[in-house]
Amino acid sequence: MTTELTEKAKENLRRNEESRKKDSKYIKLQPGNKMTLHFDPEKMEPVEREFDGKKNIGYQYAVTDPNDPEQPEKFFTVSKRNSVHIDTFLAEGQSILKVDRIGAGKDTQYIIRPA
Repeated sequence: MTTELTEKAKENLRRNEESRKKDSKYIKLQPGNKMTLHFDPEKMEPVEREFDGKKNIGYQYAVTDPNDPEQPEKFFTVSKRNSVHIDTFLAEGQSILKVDRIGAGKDTQYIIRPA
């Protein structure tokens, strides 16, 4: 049985989501979401992470929201393939990048381009 949520209930859910995002030190894009991020080329490192029970190396970048300088620095972790794209832009001096997430799970792709 499903029921339609009231506007108050929907607002409560939105507030909880915003609170979780604000409290997290990691950037997590949902499928279909886009975000512009400022990457700090002096703050990046390989990190071990687990996906589907397998450990592999990801690349963690310190990022900030260029549209909200009050927000604290967060971390954005990507695969080796996506790291190559980010590093190419950083090497060219382009540190503000637009990141689009397409798909979910193993089918996730990130489109990374200069903002």
